[in-house]
Amino acid sequence: MLDTSRQFDIAIIGGGIGGSVLACILARHNIRTLLVEGSAHPRFTIGESTVPETTFGLRNLARRYDVPELENLSAHALTRRNISPSTGIKRSFSFVYHRENEPTRPRECNQFLTLAPPLGPDSHYFRQDIDAYLFHVAVSYGATAYTQTMVDNLHFDDDGVDVVTRDKGSFRAKYVVDAGGMRALLPQLLELRQDPPYRTRTRAIFTHMVNVPQYDTIGPPRKEHKLLSPLSQSTLHHIFEGGWLWVIPFNNHESSPSELCSIGLNLDIDRYPKPEGMTAEEEFWHHVNRFPSVAEQLKAAVPVQPFIAGERSQFSSRRVVGDRWCLLPHASDFIDPLFSGGLVTTVMSLHALGHRLIDAVRTDNFDTANFLYVEEWTKRAFRYYDDLVSSSYIAFDDFELWNAFHRVWTMGTCYGTNAIQEAAIGWERTKDPAVFARLERAPYRGVQGIDFEPFEELLNGAVAAMRRYRAGEMSRDRTIATIYRLLRESEICPGSWNMLDPNDHTPAKTFTLLPNLRTILWGKYRSPSHVRGTYFTGGALIGVHEAWLHASGEVRRSGRVTWEAMRDMFISWNDDSFRRRTPRSAGSRAPLTPTHTPSPSEASQEVRQLQSQP
Repeated sequence: MLDTSRQFDIAIIGGGIGGSVLACILARHNIRTLLVEGSAHPRFTIGESTVPETTFGLRNLARRYDVPELENLSAHALTRRNISPSTGIKRSFSFVYHRENEPTRPRECNQFLTLAPPLGPDSHYFRQDIDAYLFHVAVSYGATAYTQTMVDNLHFDDDGVDVVTRDKGSFRAKYVVDAGGMRALLPQLLELRQDPPYRTRTRAIFTHMVNVPQYDTIGPPRKEHKLLSPLSQSTLHHIFEGGWLWVIPFNNHESSPSELCSIGLNLDIDRYPKPEGMTAEEEFWHHVNRFPSVAEQLKAAVPVQPFIAGERSQFSSRRVVGDRWCLLPHASDFIDPLFSGGLVTTVMSLHALGHRLIDAVRTDNFDTANFLYVEEWTKRAFRYYDDLVSSSYIAFDDFELWNAFHRVWTMGTCYGTNAIQEAAIGWERTKDPAVFARLERAPYRGVQGIDFEPFEELLNGAVAAMRRYRAGEMSRDRTIATIYRLLRESEICPGSWNMLDPNDHTPAKTFTLLPNLRTILWGKYRSPSHVRGTYFTGGALIGVHEAWLHASGEVRRSGRVTWEAMRDMFISWNDDSFRRRTPRSAGSRAPLTPTHTPSPSEASQEVRQLQSQP
């Protein structure tokens, strides 16, 4: 007799962010979901820095698939209050340039700010808390989940797959998703790994540390560097010829109980081959001590995790989807931590994969052709990040070269984030999750504006110029001039941004409410025809409304905390716990209706119709 407790629709291997979010989505839609994690929560892992595309994308996932808990990851205040106070705040990306044996020069730095409330700022995820939270949310929605359970084998047949674990026996599923990261099982079993076809050739050494002071107390003062936001409230990139070092603090706001910083060194393999007879820790400090300002920041730092080092960060798989299986992005490929592209690509993949899996289960149709879109755009995302990152390592040769090239990434972030926001605005207006199907329609597909032809032309031209510079075919000055010319000719730089002035090292300015409205109004009324009507199509009034809701909500929350503190001085009984949201369980979950989310069949049909349009 069939043991139904071991029968599932979808099995997910790996309980990190990607695997757990997918399990939340599927279980919420009454898909019988198995989630298997080889280690235990909480656990040490990296992948901590978010970007607006990540947080906006998670917000959209929460609404598209009616999993409101995911929205707690969409802005720092929500994450800090509802998941982990050890979440660091990220108000910007900051880049400080270093020369060997020389203190940093005050003006050799750049900054690109993240959004202000209510849509921001971004976060530094303390992953052991974030991953555990998402894993538990998946369980609360009805996923069957196991930790400390290794999957040793997978046996596929025409009807599904047997998932063979080391200690829990075998389970049966109709489809399997591998979210296991670099050492994922499926690529090994199916011999999917290939020599990475990427120009980026780097390796990393990383750990967590305590006693890392704020760089604002070490480096040049604000009156000299003239940046708009504290460097200690950013993902700080110390960049130098052939490499960079990240400083990702979790202790950079008043309410954080953490003393930790994530620290990682990334090196061009061809410029810095792995030295013989030197441990990872010794090599790390060797490079830190080459740069006096970096050495000053880390001189008292103490690692609380062993230094972890790899041979080469890049890996690749020949396929992303196959007969009854799929790889999430970090199980498929990886480029480099620069620009935090891993989580962005994962969120993009989850949008495309979620409704396809739900539809496949409900129609009992797991035809691989239905999942090829996921493979196409996952691979295209990795090719984009390879172009971007490999060119950035070239740009690290010289500050002014970097000062020019990083503006290309800035414009990709602008249009990639705006594409996601276009779908969010549609949802705000209609409350119909079917609007998220537009994320699979040109020019909104993929990540970082890669499906927007004017940005693609800008990127390709800038990357070609960087490669010619590396080959000795173009001088530094001509390469810089070419990049600024391409930026100008693209006509995609918002009029309120100062992208064409090399002396402005924070050219996008601030994303507080009024400057953000100016950017929206430029896009809506003054941008060229290839921008207007496609991007910035609305949102000014919605933004003001959300700002009001955010401000009034903060006032109510502060008032409630004050009242509860005063009440508890005199009264023992209260109803605080009764007012907490009642957890959804597999037995009590309300059925989904079209007012909550479209039928997956209807959603997939709409996506196919959109893709067929010119």
